[in-house]
This record gives sequence, C-alpha cells and structure tokens, in this order.
Amino acid sequence: MRFLRKAWAFIYKDLLTDLSYRVAFAGQLVFVVFLVASFYFLGRMLGEVPVPSLARYGGRYFPFVLVGVAFSSYLGVAIRSFADTIRSAQVLGTLEALLVTPTPAGQIVLLSSLYAFLATSLRVVLILLAGTLLFGVDFGNANWGGALLALLLTVVSFSSLGIFSGAVVLAFKRADPSSWLVQGLSYLLGGVYYPVAVLPDWGKSLAQLLPITHALEAMRMLLLQGSSLADVCNPILALVLFTAVAGPLSLWSFSLALRRVRKEGSLSHF
Repeated sequence: MRFLRKAWAFIYKDLLTDLSYRVAFAGQLVFVVFLVASFYFLGRMLGEVPVPSLARYGGRYFPFVLVGVAFSSYLGVAIRSFADTIRSAQVLGTLEALLVTPTPAGQIVLLSSLYAFLATSLRVVLILLAGTLLFGVDFGNANWGGALLALLLTVVSFSSLGIFSGAVVLAFKRADPSSWLVQGLSYLLGGVYYPVAVLPDWGKSLAQLLPITHALEAMRMLLLQGSSLADVCNPILALVLFTAVAGPLSLWSFSLALRRVRKEGSLSHF
C-alpha cells in the first residue's frame, strides 16, 4: 500500500506539470492524428500492389507500420526516462537528497519514470484508435490477452536498456552515447517502418539481437492476425531470454554505479 501511495505521488506530480502546459498537451493529440495520417497516405501510395514481405501481417502496409510506430514508442521512453530522471536530479541538486530518503534508489528511479510510461501507453492507445476510427484498420480478430503479455515483456526488456543508460549517466555525469546507437539501430533494423525480411543477411542477423525486433513481430501477429501465443512462441521466448540476461545485468550495473558515486562523494556533482 505504501508503494502504491508513493507511485501515485510521483504520477500526480508529473501529471500536474503536464497539465500546466495545456497547449503542448493538446498539441500531442493533434500530432498523433497527423502522424497516423502521414503513414495512411504513404500506404495509399503503395496501393494494392502485393508485397511478399508483408503477407504474413495481412498484406497491407498501413496496419503494419501503425503497430510499429505505436509500440516502438516504448523504446524511446525507456531509454530516455531513466537517464533523464537521474540527469535532471543531478542538475537540480536533488539527487543526493532523494537517495538519502528511506525509499530505495531503484524505486525512486522506477517511480520517477512511471508517468512517462503511462503517458506513452495513452499515446499508443490514441495511435491505434486513430488508425481504427479514422482510417479503418481492423483489429477485430486481435488477441488482446496475448498482446498484453507481449507488451509487458516489451516494456521490461526495453527498460533494461534504459537502466543501463541511467547507470552511465549516474557514474559519468553525461548522456550515454551507446543508448543513441541502440535506438538508432533499433529503428534501422528492428522492423519499425519496413519488414526485417527486406534487410540484407547481415542486417537480419543483427536485428535478432535487438528486443524491438521480437516485440514488434509478436505484436503484429497478435493484433493483425489474431495469432495465439503458441504461434508467437519464438519472439516471446526471445524477449524472455533478453529480459532474463539484460535485466539483472542492468540492475547490477546501476547498483555498481551508485556505490561508486557514493564512495567518491560525487552524488551532488554534475
């Protein structure tokens, strides 16, 4: 119960901040419509020309890219939110005060990022609703239960990358350049805008190392084709394995970075 009260306090604080900028808040809604419309007209340009690499997803480009754009949002927020939370606290001089409270450091970083994930989830819902209500994407056969499981694994696996980035910021007081590399490779090779099948062999091999590849594969099959969990066992297993390896490693790296800065007495430095 105490954890839930803390979680609500962090969410409410960030919500009030967002609502204080109402024009920007409303602008996000307009941006979602413009974004979805742009890909819809791109899909219309392709017309009804059969694209073999899209056949397993229903054959149409617009639903394919709609799911990719929607759920890839979690990668960006995962990589940025943890690091941004720490960097902001460093600059404002509140990091040391936060870390001496009874709340564990891991909880502080997690709860500070919670609102960003909830806001991203709302954005994902709006993107899917816009695609359905305005542009006729059919999710009537979607396996929503399986999609929720895949979404949970997606968020956890992406968060591992974000915690790594947060550890770098905590230890070195600067942005983690490797996070931009991972994000760039994910959008280039992970199948966000085009199927992985169109990549050269080296690209396909590298794509299998990225969690976004498996997350989007599972999401597209579950939402667009109504596949069962058995049908997407390979991408689900890949996300589980990635989380099982990267999750503990990311938490260990964060703990190591925290011990280092405490030993050096550099928590308040930035």
